[in-house]
This record gives sequence, structure tokens and C-alpha cells, in this order.
Amino acid sequence: MRNRLIMLEGLPGTGKSTNSFKLYEQLMRNGKKVHWIHEVSQPHPVLFFTESCMTREEYQNFKMKYSEVAALLDEVAEIRKTTVGIDQETIGRRREDAQKQAWYQELLRYDAFPGTLDRYELQALEKWEAFARNAVQDEDMIFILDSSLFQYQIFTYLLKVAPYERLEAFVRNIAERIEPLNPLLIYLYRKHTEDSIEFLKEQRGEQDLVSTWERDKNEPYYQSKQKDVTAFHDFLKDYATSAESLFETLKFDKRRIEISENNWKAYEDEMLGLIEIHRVEIPAYNAMEGTFVNAEHGFSFTIQDNVMKDPEGVQRHLSPKSQDEFFVEGIPTILQFYGESSIRLLGQQIIPQWTETGAEYTKI
Repeated sequence: MRNRLIMLEGLPGTGKSTNSFKLYEQLMRNGKKVHWIHEVSQPHPVLFFTESCMTREEYQNFKMKYSEVAALLDEVAEIRKTTVGIDQETIGRRREDAQKQAWYQELLRYDAFPGTLDRYELQALEKWEAFARNAVQDEDMIFILDSSLFQYQIFTYLLKVAPYERLEAFVRNIAERIEPLNPLLIYLYRKHTEDSIEFLKEQRGEQDLVSTWERDKNEPYYQSKQKDVTAFHDFLKDYATSAESLFETLKFDKRRIEISENNWKAYEDEMLGLIEIHRVEIPAYNAMEGTFVNAEHGFSFTIQDNVMKDPEGVQRHLSPKSQDEFFVEGIPTILQFYGESSIRLLGQQIIPQWTETGAEYTKI
């Protein structure tokens, strides 16, 4: 394949993760090596969700101060050109008592957010550089990124009321760093932004929009806005304007796909055509049914009629990869059935801890 990096972008609720999953599934069914980096992959190679970021000097001083955890930090840390990233969730999993420790509380003070845009740009560009440098090493691997190039950046810059020109320049800088991967950008959109807002309300509920507004309402963007969720509606309209402009400026392979008719199979076929992949039909296998428990962490899920109710209560369709392995709808996790009553989790880790790669669940 020419494009070794496929990026899906669009407003929240335009199906970025859903369609990333479809591409991931079909690429694997076609025998391709593929790494889908979900919006909340853990740790995330290009975004900041639970990462502490230091300069190299700060990192060395931190290890000297807390020598008792220096070895653990070195295991987890990503060393970049001038910065060091440490995923807080990963540290927490390695040390169950971490949150009670003084060193962990100080680590949180280096959280990538809040911070200035100058510091963010330095940290983020080095992170994208490290991702591209590592990704290009495996010539057979195809990477899928969702919500990373536009969504994360637009939220970051809009909330801080940064000039659009600064956002555009930063995205161009990212584009230069990923160019060796021959990226393909797929931009999903509805003709009218108001339709996307209504779709979000229907699919996620009004409270989801309210929660996002409440999370961000103290950011500079909202200080001159009305003091209710309609301010977030304005934000989404400004988001759409910025995204459309960014799309036009980028020079690599790209395609806009209008999703106003919700004809998802047609959109999926169009995307498969872009990457020259033929649809492989799903084999007819049934997953083992029952309730499965990971006693170590206290997580459980149920499976019935190839539908999984995950530990967070979300129902996810299971799609057979083989007789013993099943894709889990919407996330880069694969259930591997072995023995008479056990499941092992494969694929990629995302933030919810129950998805930990290698975790085992036993039928009760």
C-alpha cells in the first residue's frame, strides 16, 4: 500500500472511531499488518491525555530526587529529543500504591495540560517526530490514527483563543514530520454543522454536550460566550470552520466524505476503495457465551449472541476474525478464546483498564 498512515478526522460524532474500526478490521482480514491507534490508546504516541512531560534536565533531577522509582520511570518513559514523556496511567498500573506517594503527586505537576502553547508545541512536535521515526522502521505496518491531526489540535488552539494562523502553521509542521509515511487524510462531515450537533444530542444525549462544556467552560474561549451549553454549539461551528480550512491547506493524499445520508456501508466502501482494499466477508463463527471475570482487577463482562456487554456497560458486537478470535466493535481489542473457558485480550490497550493487553478472563 502507498499510504502507510491513514487519518480519520471530523467533528465529534461523525464516525471517526467507528470507521477506523472498519478499516482496521478489513485490513487485517486482507492479511495486512495494521496498528490502529485509537483516540484514547494507552499510552498515546502523539496525543496527551494522561502524560507528564518534562525536559531532559527536569527528568534527571526528578530521578535523583526520587531514586527509589528511577528504574520504574526509565521503563515507562519515552525519551525524545529534548523532552521526556511519562504516562501516568501506566505508572499507576505498575505501582498500585502510586497515587499515595509524594513522587507521584509531584509527577502530576508536570502534566502536559494545563500549559502554554509554546510548551505544548515543543512537546507535541517532538512526540509526532518520535512516532514518525518509529513508524517508518516497519515498512509493512499500516497505521490508523483517529481524531489526532485535527480534533485534538483544534480543541487545544480554539480553547486558548489562539489565532487560526498559528493552528495552521502547527498542523503544517506535523504534516512535514509524517510525510515519510505517505499519509492519507479522510475527512468525514455533514453538510450542515447543526445536523452534527443534533446527531450528537440523539446519539450521546444532551448531558454529554453539557459535560464537555462544563469541563472546558473556564477556558479563554468561553469567557465572552453565553454561560450555558449553547456556547459549546458555537464552539463546534468554529471547529468546523477551522477543520475545513485546514483540510484545504494540506498537500498530501486526502478525501472529503459527506455523511449526511448516514449510508455507512457506502462510506466504508469508498474508504476501502481509497486504500485499494477489497471487502472480505465475515466468517460465521459464534463466540463462547457466558460471564467472564478477571479476578485480579475485579472486572467482568458477558457475551451472548456475539454481543459483549463490557465492564463499563457498553454493548459491543463481536466480529469473528477466526474460530477462536473475535474483533470487539469500536476498539482495537481482540478476544482470543482458549481452553474450555478462558479469554485472553489481544490488540491495543486503551485507557479503560479492563482492555489491558494480555489480561485473562475466565468463565464462571
